[in-house]
Amino acid sequence: MRSPCATDLPVDGPADEAFEAALGVVQNTKNLELLAVHREGRRLIAYEQPKLTNARIHMVVVHDGEPTVVTHAVGNDPRTSAALLDGRFNRKAAQQFLEAVVAALDGSRPAPVTPVENHYMQKDERVPWTDPEQEPDIELGFSWRTPFG
Repeated sequence: MRSPCATDLPVDGPADEAFEAALGVVQNTKNLELLAVHREGRRLIAYEQPKLTNARIHMVVVHDGEPTVVTHAVGNDPRTSAALLDGRFNRKAAQQFLEAVVAALDGSRPAPVTPVENHYMQKDERVPWTDPEQEPDIELGFSWRTPFG
């Protein structure tokens, strides 16, 4: 990812509920495409293609604990050319995503979840994602991986 922006958001409530809210936000946002999801590991990766800026990759991990922490990282698709305002747009995208998760959690803007199996995408094919500790091998023609706790 280029121009990454990582944010930790502590939330009240169980980790599974926070993950369902994040998954619901991804599934109900028009320009977000789910690339990988592991429900038991509470991890997901999504691809965003905004109209006027470079494409972005969103990575979400929900950590169990007191409080539950939603870790969200967003960065630009490295296949696109760098733009001067990438970092600013990524911070704004991160803020909007986390606000949508909080709104889904408190019920002010519900984000219903469609059941989905653990998988990741390789080209146009869904491949089962069995081990959440092992990064999925998403085939998009670049390395999107970042160290993520």
